[in-house]
Amino acid sequence: MSNNSLINGLVIVISSYSTHLYAETVGSIQCTKENGIDRCVNGDNDGFFTLTTEPSFKNYYDIPLLNADQSCDDSSATRTTIPRNTYFKQTKDSDAQSKDSMLVHVYNTDQDTNLATTKNKYFSRPFKVCLTGHTNNRVERSYYKRVGGINTGVLVVPFKLRDGNFYSDSTIGPYISYKWEYWETIATLGLSKISTSEIDTDEVTSEDGLTFALGASYEVAKDWDIALLIGVDHLSGDKGESWQYQDEIWFSFAIGFNFTR
Repeated sequence: MSNNSLINGLVIVISSYSTHLYAETVGSIQCTKENGIDRCVNGDNDGFFTLTTEPSFKNYYDIPLLNADQSCDDSSATRTTIPRNTYFKQTKDSDAQSKDSMLVHVYNTDQDTNLATTKNKYFSRPFKVCLTGHTNNRVERSYYKRVGGINTGVLVVPFKLRDGNFYSDSTIGPYISYKWEYWETIATLGLSKISTSEIDTDEVTSEDGLTFALGASYEVAKDWDIALLIGVDHLSGDKGESWQYQDEIWFSFAIGFNFTR
């Protein structure tokens, strides 16, 4: 290989690398060019590099946002349209979420003209996402998805796998989870119904047990998950002492079904 060819190759590699890493920063806001696309991130509200307890979202389509003090029913309200694949998260205000709207910060979006314009347009204030109201303001829930933050709710485990056998004793209880865009980690503590056929007795009754479980789910497609839970069941008193699966590990899995919905 000639020296000229080697130099030209190095120039191409360095130019490509430099283009990929190009960044413009003002305060906490950074705009980066990657593969010809300019993206801007507001570090004060960034949900990628710091864990956030507030719900975070990503939109599939362009959606309108209103200024926080405007009414969703106002047909003449000022609207700021955010492009698809923008990330935004709920504010920490006590009234940030209602059945009609939620207050959000935009923290990651396509650059609009330049950094200064992007900062003024998207990062300078909180916005309102209208879930009801005038048709020009309303954002359908199918237009965006949850991609981060802490979740709470009620979890249902319909069956358990022990020693290679399926058991129908179910568990229901509160859960807490942390969600990323595709992954969700889950912890739950709840009550289980254990049939006496799994206990060393001939009496046909059911016993209440306490269940602790940890798990994770992966979103393959919208409302289509693969999930795995690992847990233990505990019965109190004499029933627990004679039960062969007392505090033994069980597994439960789901394909398509979501334990938390």
